[in-house]
Order: sequence, then C-alpha cells, then structure tokens
Amino acid sequence: MSVPSFTTALTASQSKEKFTPTVQSSAAKVNADALVAALEAILSGGDDATVSDAGEAAALKAGFEFATELVKMLLREPGNEEKLKLYAYFKRSRDETPAEPSFYQIESKYKYNAWKEISHITQQRAQALYIQKVNALIDSIGTQ
Repeated sequence: MSVPSFTTALTASQSKEKFTPTVQSSAAKVNADALVAALEAILSGGDDATVSDAGEAAALKAGFEFATELVKMLLREPGNEEKLKLYAYFKRSRDETPAEPSFYQIESKYKYNAWKEISHITQQRAQALYIQKVNALIDSIGTQ
C-alpha cells in the first residue's frame, strides 16, 4: 500500500520547498526508496511483519521520526479518534507501555485502551501504520 501524500511531503521537505527547518532536517535523514520498500513489505504483511534489511529498517525508523514532525504541520488538529490511533502507534513504535490508569482517569483510560488494542503488533508495523495514518490525515486535513 502506497502513501503518496506522505512521500510528496517528504520530497518537498527534502528539497526544502516546504515546512520548517526542523521538519526538513528530519526529512534529510530518510532514504525515500528504502522507506517505500519497507512500507510495502510491512503493510502487506500481518501484525508480526518486519523488515530484515538494515537499510530498510533504518529508513522506516527515520520515516517514522519524520512523520512525528510532519504531523505537527497539519492545518488543524486531528479528531479524538485519530489522535488516539496516533498515540497508540507512537507508543508501540517506541516500545513504550503507558501506565495503567485508575478508574477516574478517563482520558488516560482511552489512551491506554487504544494502546492495548495494538500492543501485540511489531514496532516496525506500528511505525508503518503511524506513517499510513499521517498520510490519511494529510489527505483529509492538509498541511501548512
């Protein structure tokens, strides 16, 4: 599955046509061809999908880091459901486990439950899904 809006934003950022210096700096670390290959391999696989090629793995990680900067460039804030998905993928991508909230921490409970739903997937799959979600947000919201 391709992510055309994301790759267009990556190209524009790498050529310094668009976005902030921070986003451009993050984009400069991404090997676009290796990233596309990694995304295709992982998104066509299951929840346990990974890439073993070191170049593709590095490109995926750099692409994820770029996506975390690019999401800040959206024209408006995503909705709550979209933010929960981003949160869950972000936490899983970094292999972070959020603290289990108490009964009264409603917002924290939503975040924890969103993470728990996807906690079984690989870190690389979570990175690819985060990038895919950012691509969908670019399509629906646009960037600055």
